[in-house]
Amino acid sequence: MLTLAKTMRVLVVDDEQAVCRSVEKILIRKGHTVEKTQTVADAVGALEANPAFDIILADLMMPQIGGLDLLRMAHRRWPAVPVVIMTGYASIASAIEATRAGAIGYLPKPFTPDELEAAIERTFIVMTPHTSATPVAKASSKPVVAPVGLPVPAATHPQRPSDIIDVDMPFDSNDVAAATSAEYVQHLTRSDMTVIDFCDLGLRTCKRRRSKGVCQQPECPLVVSERKKDALISVSSAVGDRIDVDMPFSFAEVAGATSGAYADALGRGDMAVTGRWNPNKTTGRRVLVVDDEAVVASSMRRSLNRRGFRVDEAFSGNDALNRILNEMYDLVLLDMRMPDSSGLELLPTIKKHRPKLPVVMVTGYASIDTAVEAIQRGASDYMAKPFTPDELCATANRAIRGAAA
Repeated sequence: MLTLAKTMRVLVVDDEQAVCRSVEKILIRKGHTVEKTQTVADAVGALEANPAFDIILADLMMPQIGGLDLLRMAHRRWPAVPVVIMTGYASIASAIEATRAGAIGYLPKPFTPDELEAAIERTFIVMTPHTSATPVAKASSKPVVAPVGLPVPAATHPQRPSDIIDVDMPFDSNDVAAATSAEYVQHLTRSDMTVIDFCDLGLRTCKRRRSKGVCQQPECPLVVSERKKDALISVSSAVGDRIDVDMPFSFAEVAGATSGAYADALGRGDMAVTGRWNPNKTTGRRVLVVDDEAVVASSMRRSLNRRGFRVDEAFSGNDALNRILNEMYDLVLLDMRMPDSSGLELLPTIKKHRPKLPVVMVTGYASIDTAVEAIQRGASDYMAKPFTPDELCATANRAIRGAAA
């Protein structure tokens, strides 16, 4: 536990008197000064009378006006006062909404005195410049994750068996084989799902692999075909980009003045064909799927390809960062756990170099804490596995539209 260098003046806003009294007792024992209100209107009155609060603890759901409304108002009128949202109806969706609205913390009820104090301390650390007086946390027991592209010091490398099957399910092949069979383990590849038609050559599912066994080709025919298709698309968009000889504007110029959907509907004429004009169309949007499990990446690629997206895959943090720095994408779908880096660690690096590029964090281990952290670090959205193709497409469209707004 950290020790604060100062006491705080805290405004507690909750329609339940018992909650207000309990929070007040906890914080007073810690030396903090507390003012309680049971409505947002009273809270606004307290802030107008004296806005010198160090933190606001606001309940999410209250009669008439709730904590999110107070959060947005405080963020606009008193931006220096941080707000932590408390709720007895915690969910990843509401945590993301609160964080996007500017909440510096999200505290599910019921909470212990230590959990409440920890939320206060985190706020103090975030809002205080890092100086010698800043409280220092105890050494973490979690493995150190080095920035992408930099070597991890030998002493910090986590001790893992060399034949680990999946970082999300850390069992080595001997353990799994002992409980199942060696043949079963062979089908796992980098995933914890058995797929009989998964090809190691192209890192994707393949009908040839299912019918003929191991592929004897020097390079995956599917990869070769996709590469040729991408080359044709890039050439056609860079050369002869005029829409019509009678109106010599390029596709890019028309799209910049109107929209990509409108320019796409023009075809070879200077009149939009209404049957082809769909403002929500996403054809040609480039997406980078980053996931160490090739089966999962391949499934996401197929689902998005069917809906008109152009999809590239990366199976490590280093590969993903190299692609992002050297190519232009409309969206990145980033797995949270990978062998060489954490998606949460990689996210700030991506946003530093591509601040307008939307990134959706994807994880099989969804939690409110990681959802809040992802949004705070710059993620556009947060998606829990498993998900349906429709959910994947809806999330991708929402993130791209949000970045363009």
